[in-house]
Amino acid sequence: MKKLILFTLFLYTGIAFGQTTDIVVQWTFPDSALATGTFSDGGLPANIGIPITTKGGTSTIIYNRTGVSTYCARATGWDSGNGLKYWMVYFSTNNYNTLKLSSKQQSATSSNAPRDFKVQYATSLPGTWTDVPLATVLDSNDWTHGVLNNIDLPAACNNKDSVYLRWIMTSNTSVSGGTVQATGPNKIDDIIVTGIAIPTSVPAFENQGYLNISQDNSNNTLTIINKEKAKNICLFDIIGNLVYHNENPQDCTIINTSKFSNGIYIVKILTGNNTFITRKISL
Repeated sequence: MKKLILFTLFLYTGIAFGQTTDIVVQWTFPDSALATGTFSDGGLPANIGIPITTKGGTSTIIYNRTGVSTYCARATGWDSGNGLKYWMVYFSTNNYNTLKLSSKQQSATSSNAPRDFKVQYATSLPGTWTDVPLATVLDSNDWTHGVLNNIDLPAACNNKDSVYLRWIMTSNTSVSGGTVQATGPNKIDDIIVTGIAIPTSVPAFENQGYLNISQDNSNNTLTIINKEKAKNICLFDIIGNLVYHNENPQDCTIINTSKFSNGIYIVKILTGNNTFITRKISL
């Protein structure tokens, strides 16, 4: 029951304080020219103009083939590519979390193009590639089978200078059930990463002049100042787990947030007049 109440509070505060989802970066390939088609065409200013590449020895990427709505990126030379050949993009997620990934792939049946891919992420190169959960791709000769739709990127991708994603082959099996051949093309389109901006500060509660919350993510602190002494302060994660409890808060309570994972939390304060105040924060 407690978790249900907290979830309701989360929905209320989310609406009240208006968090919105932004496009962090996208590759939709509106331009078929080789010189310009390679670059990201939307998202945060820092992420505009970043190229998509392939690794492992595929052909040169071309951009003049029909995609989902405009054009797409297309490469051949995927033969013997299991665990070796992949599409790759990178981008910044500075000041963003709650990241989600969408993408679409297509492989030609008639030319023994690759069927099996998965998405992995890294936060540096060279670095460790880690599977993105639920991001396996089974391509076919259409734009509906090899689709990822709003897949959650792990919290390790939040608020980073650089995040790398790759769609790597996981077998040498073609979409027709044979072996991938050098002439078999794979196409990718509509790579879109979205996220929610991380608040850099939290203003005072409305209509509660005696209580003030401020958040400093750069110093990993959450400061609660109350002129009318609060009776207790609790911090819950998004699924209702109690992660911090102070039954004797001072006039100024400073919480070290460095030990908490990135994500959404609910601050719940019992005031001196026995009323509860809740606030949603993002770490």
